[in-house]
Amino acid sequence: MCHRSYITIGGWFIQVIFDKYLSSKLQTWAANSGIGDDVDKLRIAMLRIQSVVNNAERSLAGGTHVWMKELRDVSYDAEDLLDELEYRRFQQELEAGSSSPVRAFLSSNLEAARGVATQAGGFLSSRLSSFTGGDDVTNQVTDASLPSRMNNTRPPASPEVTWDRATKARIRNIVERMNQVAYCMSETIQLSKLVNGGLNHTQSINRGATSSLIRTKVFGRAAELEKVRLLLKSEDERVSVLPVVGPGGIGKTTLAQLVYNDPDIVDHFELRMWVHVSDNFDETKLTREILESVSGDKREYKGVTNFNSLQMRVMEKLILKRFLLVLDDVWNDERSSRLVEEERWERFLSPLKAGKKGSKILITSRLATVAEMVGTMDSINLAGLRDHDCWSLIEECTFDGVHPDKHSKLHNIGRKIAKKLKGLPSAAKAVAGLLKNKLDADEWNKVLERNDIWNDIMPVLEFSYQHLPARLQRCFAYCSIFPKDWKFKADELVHLWMAQGYIQPQNKKIMEDIGRDYMNDLLCRSFFDRHKDGSITYYVMHGLLHDLAETVSLDECLRIEDDEPTNAPLNIRHLSVRTETLANIKEVCQLRNLRTLMLSGRNQSVIDHPVLEDVFKDFTCIRTLDLSFRKMEKLPEAIGHLIHLRYLNLSSTSIRVLPESLCRLYNLQVLNLWGCRLEGLPSGMNKLINLRHLTAAHQIVTTIAGIGRLTCLQRLQVFRVRREVGYDIGQLKHLKELRGLLQIRNLENVETENEASEAMLEVKEHLSMLQLVWDSSQRNGGAEMEVQVIESLQPHPNLKRLEIRGCRVARSPSWLETELLYNLEFICLSGCRFWESLPPLGKLPSLKVLWLQGMHAVKRVGPELEGNGDKVFPCLEELVLDDLPELEVWSGDEQLFFSLHSVVVKDCIKLKSLPPFPSNITELTISNRGFWIPYYDDAMMAQILSAVSSLCIYNCPMLTAGFSALLKEETVASFLPFRSLNMLRSFSSLRSLNIGDISLLTVPLVRKSLWSLQNLDIQDCHETTSFTTEQQEVFQQLTSLQSLCISNCANLQFLPEDLKSISSLQQLFLWNCPSIRSMPENGLPISLKVLEIESCHPLLKERCQKEQGIDWQRIAHISHIEIDGEIL
Repeated sequence: MCHRSYITIGGWFIQVIFDKYLSSKLQTWAANSGIGDDVDKLRIAMLRIQSVVNNAERSLAGGTHVWMKELRDVSYDAEDLLDELEYRRFQQELEAGSSSPVRAFLSSNLEAARGVATQAGGFLSSRLSSFTGGDDVTNQVTDASLPSRMNNTRPPASPEVTWDRATKARIRNIVERMNQVAYCMSETIQLSKLVNGGLNHTQSINRGATSSLIRTKVFGRAAELEKVRLLLKSEDERVSVLPVVGPGGIGKTTLAQLVYNDPDIVDHFELRMWVHVSDNFDETKLTREILESVSGDKREYKGVTNFNSLQMRVMEKLILKRFLLVLDDVWNDERSSRLVEEERWERFLSPLKAGKKGSKILITSRLATVAEMVGTMDSINLAGLRDHDCWSLIEECTFDGVHPDKHSKLHNIGRKIAKKLKGLPSAAKAVAGLLKNKLDADEWNKVLERNDIWNDIMPVLEFSYQHLPARLQRCFAYCSIFPKDWKFKADELVHLWMAQGYIQPQNKKIMEDIGRDYMNDLLCRSFFDRHKDGSITYYVMHGLLHDLAETVSLDECLRIEDDEPTNAPLNIRHLSVRTETLANIKEVCQLRNLRTLMLSGRNQSVIDHPVLEDVFKDFTCIRTLDLSFRKMEKLPEAIGHLIHLRYLNLSSTSIRVLPESLCRLYNLQVLNLWGCRLEGLPSGMNKLINLRHLTAAHQIVTTIAGIGRLTCLQRLQVFRVRREVGYDIGQLKHLKELRGLLQIRNLENVETENEASEAMLEVKEHLSMLQLVWDSSQRNGGAEMEVQVIESLQPHPNLKRLEIRGCRVARSPSWLETELLYNLEFICLSGCRFWESLPPLGKLPSLKVLWLQGMHAVKRVGPELEGNGDKVFPCLEELVLDDLPELEVWSGDEQLFFSLHSVVVKDCIKLKSLPPFPSNITELTISNRGFWIPYYDDAMMAQILSAVSSLCIYNCPMLTAGFSALLKEETVASFLPFRSLNMLRSFSSLRSLNIGDISLLTVPLVRKSLWSLQNLDIQDCHETTSFTTEQQEVFQQLTSLQSLCISNCANLQFLPEDLKSISSLQQLFLWNCPSIRSMPENGLPISLKVLEIESCHPLLKERCQKEQGIDWQRIAHISHIEIDGEIL
């Protein structure tokens, strides 16, 4: 780690410890425990060292980094001590109060309590031995972890006196070490000032680039170059700012140089200026440099220091002239707020507005935040070069374009070298410098195998690291314990940062939100790339940036893979062991200062119980423990030793039982039990008072009695109300930090209005989804009481999704009849069988989705749903009516549903009318006996159906409406047991058709208009045995068909004989058609690539056997054949 970073992080770390631990609570507790004076001495020593570190940061005196390492070590020890004191404070708070279940637990299990003392004493023992060099003190602290009242079988004063001595000795040792570091650093700073004449000497990299091009040939940037050219030449009404963003060394400046010197750009602009900004944003200096760039004379403005005067001259030079200004390598000032930075930029750019329209400012920066703040055009984000472009650049720089073909034997080696560079152009140029004039294969292989080829590249990347705030430097460096190309999930990484104390709450902002801000900040600074895999977002660190993380964390972080030799320094704090076996664990156990230990396995590799005993016994400073994917059935009792533990990952292990000692981990914030085979949880889980994230199966979480004591809990997806102590709805009262989804089940067990009020849902401002669920098969109270219960379950106005299921009252709660829940976007009312009318949901301004299911008493819907607002359902996009057997009429006018695009009507057997739908409906489903008689005229019907992209009609024998409109759609699923579809005359854009009646293939709809059909599903045609001649002719017309699926046709014996004629067909699926015995005699189309057969006649499988089956020659050309799960 560089000198500057040691000082920056050291000062930040001291401040974090000071803010976190030396609070009034801990100091008051320390005073009451007899160690107040000692803790105060530690506080003073930390203030002194903080002052010295600040002075060192200003002077950057050489030699102080040696002492910064010592400061880091003593700061870690101070944090461990203070964290232990905080643990003891928690412990005493938990046992205070006679009604506390914790006190009951402790008093009934004295031996277990003494176990805590022994464990903590062991911790003190291991630490004191390193401070004192002997065992005199160590031997006295074996029972020192609990107050004397918990050890009443011993002399009353002995445990406390012993504990006081041990703690005071540790504090004295830490204070002496801090004072020594402060003294030596002060001496070093003074000596440095004498030697250097009081000047501040800083190490810097000369990174200033000019507009001059060294090379005019570009590789892999043609698209970006052309895009920048076009944007710069666009005729905008104002002076526009175009940012080019990317990590250090990615080629931002080179791209800017290429554009700046492009002949078209030179001709297009009357003036061109180039200014290198770097991290020193001096408005006066930069304005002077703009003038110098215009005039070409640096002497003309040398003595001008008045900012206003310089700006006026810039305005005079640029007025009514089309100019291009390149501001290269722009940073922002971390010490300033966003508002201050924006004001500075506004002031700096103000005179440039005098330029002619079409003038442009091109900015290059590593920071996306700069682009967001200054840019007026979408930024150009540069990614790494492709491997072959990287090799082309190396080839150009190495051979200078002179007969590269003469050295073809070097090309393969060169391509391997290029692949290692991960697309970084600056790395390619640096490597080319090593290869130049070395045209021997052995020399190139040496470069390929070298690990120091990054020496010329790292300073560029390290410059970005040095400009990170200390909090982000630590977060970034910590990532080195993960392998290269690791897919980071933001929440998991934030939890790990929290466990190490890198994130502290600020004002009302929780650590998780601050951590996500850190993640976004690193993303904006190009330290991470964001990717998506379906709905999952993950982050990846560029290979060279991972190398940088390893470099700056070299003396703190270590990763061991594949049983490689350890040789781990004893001061390592964070260790990841990713191996199948734990052969090196004995060596690892020597690392007593570890704060992170990741023993995550692969493929359920085994970890022995004695190994874990050693780990828990030795690693008493540990904050993060990951044992995921390890094969172990139980966790040792010794887990209770790890009193500093914040993060415990036991996911995907075979653990069945957790020890009760786990519940003594009062500092635990994250507990991941997902995928475990747990039979239950320990009885004292409610003592984990700092637990924020518990990941486990809902069935397990709902067994925790007294879960309301876990007041820091962020997520509780399911809570079951029971008529037992510790499971009442009042447990939710103090869980004010809950976020996301909360489902409250078995609300029939809430007996009184006061009991329901205890949940205090109205103050849970962070909940976004709430599900209130009654078990309709149980009825414990009267109807009037249930009305009072639901009235008392009013949510907070911030709620976005609400579901009420199984509520047995006759009307909706009053809080749903107002606009109180104005943020609601989704409402589902399900199984509320006795509600006779619906609340005025149409007034909710944000409602997008409305589901009404199982509302058996609702007969009519009219104005009462709409309310009295001017706009009814202003944002409603999706409407579902499901199982409303008594609903006959939904009245309304065209003002309803003007945003609606999806309608589902199911099981509404009496429904005769709906309000007019808007013409922008794209999805329409009518199913399960529901029927719909449209009363629009044909023109209106045609307008509506012309927009439908998905039509699903099935099991609707009473459907009597005729569709005479021209339908343009993309997906139609039609399960129609009648032939009325011949009235649908044209589906010219149809792409997918799902039918449940083969006879539909012969209607004019199919025969004339399905030339564009790409996917055809035929299913549930149980009466059909074969395709008729007329139906088979239809297949010849499906010239665009790519996929055919025939499923659940129990009696179908033969496939269409003319399948071979469908030259576009690529996939054929035959599922659960037990009567099909053979392939068509004419064979299958040559275009077919996939054939899957599942649960068909055994003879078909036999006939299709590879090389031997009768039908093999008809299918041998297909590249993927799978029968009953077996790939041929």
